[in-house]
Amino acid sequence: MRQRLNTFRNLIFPAILNSYSVIFFFNNRFLALVLMLVTFLNFYAGLSGLLAVLTTVLIANALGFDKIQLRKGLYSFNALLTGIGMGTFFDPGLVFFTLLALAALLTLILSVTLGSWLNKYGLPVLSIPFVITFWFILLPSSQFENLGLTQRNIYWMNEMYSMGGNSLLHFYQSVNSLPVHNLVDIYLRSMSSIFFQDNLIAGFFIVIALLICSRITFSLSVIGFLSAYFFARFTGSDTASINYYNIGANYIMVSIALGGFFVIPSKYSYSWIILLVPLTTLVLLFFTRLFEFVQLPVFSLPFSFVVILFVYFLQMRTKVSKFFLTPVQLYSPEINLYTFNNNKDRNAQFLYFPLYLPFWGEWNVSQGQDGEHTHKGDWGKAFDFEIQDENGKSYSSGGLLCENYFCYNKPVIAPADGFVEEIIDNIDDNEIDKVNTFNNWGNTIIIRHLNGLYTQLSHLKKGTFKVVKGEFVSRGDLLAHCGNSGRSPEPHLHFQVQISPVIGSKTIDYPFGYFFETKDYIHKLCQFKRPQLGDVVSGVNENLTLKSAFELMPNTSFTFRFENEKGIGMIEKWETFTDAYNQKYLYCSETESSAYYVNDGLMFYFTAFYGNKKSLLYYFYLSAYKIFLGNIDNNLISDAMPLNIITNKRISYWFHDFIAPFYNYMRVNYSIKHAENSSDIESACVVLNSKIDISVFGKTRNESTSDIFINDRQLSGFNFKNGKTIIKAVCIKS
Repeated sequence: MRQRLNTFRNLIFPAILNSYSVIFFFNNRFLALVLMLVTFLNFYAGLSGLLAVLTTVLIANALGFDKIQLRKGLYSFNALLTGIGMGTFFDPGLVFFTLLALAALLTLILSVTLGSWLNKYGLPVLSIPFVITFWFILLPSSQFENLGLTQRNIYWMNEMYSMGGNSLLHFYQSVNSLPVHNLVDIYLRSMSSIFFQDNLIAGFFIVIALLICSRITFSLSVIGFLSAYFFARFTGSDTASINYYNIGANYIMVSIALGGFFVIPSKYSYSWIILLVPLTTLVLLFFTRLFEFVQLPVFSLPFSFVVILFVYFLQMRTKVSKFFLTPVQLYSPEINLYTFNNNKDRNAQFLYFPLYLPFWGEWNVSQGQDGEHTHKGDWGKAFDFEIQDENGKSYSSGGLLCENYFCYNKPVIAPADGFVEEIIDNIDDNEIDKVNTFNNWGNTIIIRHLNGLYTQLSHLKKGTFKVVKGEFVSRGDLLAHCGNSGRSPEPHLHFQVQISPVIGSKTIDYPFGYFFETKDYIHKLCQFKRPQLGDVVSGVNENLTLKSAFELMPNTSFTFRFENEKGIGMIEKWETFTDAYNQKYLYCSETESSAYYVNDGLMFYFTAFYGNKKSLLYYFYLSAYKIFLGNIDNNLISDAMPLNIITNKRISYWFHDFIAPFYNYMRVNYSIKHAENSSDIESACVVLNSKIDISVFGKTRNESTSDIFINDRQLSGFNFKNGKTIIKAVCIKS
């Protein structure tokens, strides 16, 4: 019994609710409840829709279909539309409910099969299963003598009276007769028509719910409506295109889908909507005339056709800029936008395999990418390094001999793990200011890294190689020594990245993962950047204490004791898992919260949080958002955070949400550094202080502060403070 209750609470009930909200591309309980209420303004239509959803969810769960897809309502929202449509057009009865069950089954079959086929191409199925299923019901409906078309739409006053008496009937009549502007009237009725209704009450509730859930979705619905309305007036196609259902289920939904769901909201997506809505008019008129021959309505087929076609069209681009498809769907245009903008810069390692500087100590960039000497054309994306003294000289004693140069015979190390692909070790060093153009690259080693990525290190010293061809090397292993062989007038190290194992291949533009840049004796951490000419750079070293503390291996757990906001002592347990996409995350079963993280060996950082924002895991997510696992003295590490992750009731995000696709005036910044003083946890080895600041029109105020404590190379606890919220957590088991 308990298992059945848990299944209903954690799967069946969310799946039913999300079947309503996912119609507008949300997984939002408030919106779902409002939409469910709206469908019951036509009681039998609402009941039919609910029964169709329940039937579909139970069948899908019993047959073992993907529970994540089921929970999101993706298998059942087409059944909802089919059920509402059937309840709107036909009278209830035994035949009706039998056909309703069959229709629910058919929508599930079509949703799964068509969805599986389209998903191979990264495309959505949208409402195609609903359209096909309803055609299967509508076309042969005259053959069912015991299935009659409903008369409720004619005698709607009697229906309204039977549901709520005179008070409900008078309320309905008064609202429907309100002196609203014609455009507002059409807009609200168009929104209600998505659920096969034609009244201001339903449209009003839908619009208010959308406004509360998403300002971007609301604004897109208005733009889609106005674009459709004025284009129809301009072309004179009123009779064919300007009706409530066409505006609501086709034009407005195209605007919402392509303006802020499948595409990251921006000024470009808003501009494209103004073009795509008229395009949808052409598609609708064509389908309307085409299906007149078989007396079938097109319903939302034009919407599905245009959205699928345009998404596939965008996928075919060879260069993506300014107009981005949504990479990870979070079922909210605001969250999609804020997360995408935040991840564009901070998740560089998802694009790059991290490479590190191939030497120890501080070296100077003597020639950068597209340099003035030899880094030209196909070989332009390379770097030359040498060592200089405080006066900017690279040699002593006149620099007449190779031995006079500071970098000569210095160790050259592996920039990352890989296999030695090729070695050239038979070329003598040049005399100073002389070059060997016959053996241009001199003594060289090529290393093959992950995914066919190669690095080439050239002008090395003959006879100093410590590895052999085919050998595996780890990052930091000694390879050889710096020399002056090949086209090298004076000792230096040439480094380039390529996608071919051939010596001297075309270079590719590729950054170094982490390195320090030194200016005025201050070391600044650079992340996935390209050093410039004249920069003084050095490699990073691991901090073994931090590395051990944040090496959260899968199938381990942490238990924390803490006091909540009310001062009540609590226990929270976190477990580490790896999902089907090989992404690691911390999971708290008590609060059903997940925090996804990445640890690349030198940086630990969280990438996403899902769940309860009053859980201890959420506070830890904010506290340890990004932690450098190397030695950085007392320097500050900073990073941007997505705006939606902050729950500050003192700050209104509504106006910002409206203009966020065009301009961001609010920003959230995270920073962390080693504490200068000892912590209040006795004998802590390392204490990290982090804080979150919110900037509004350039004016910054503090949002929260945190202290993270590490003892014996393990996370021992953390404190979090935000206004009146003070959390002190101690790890009692790990």
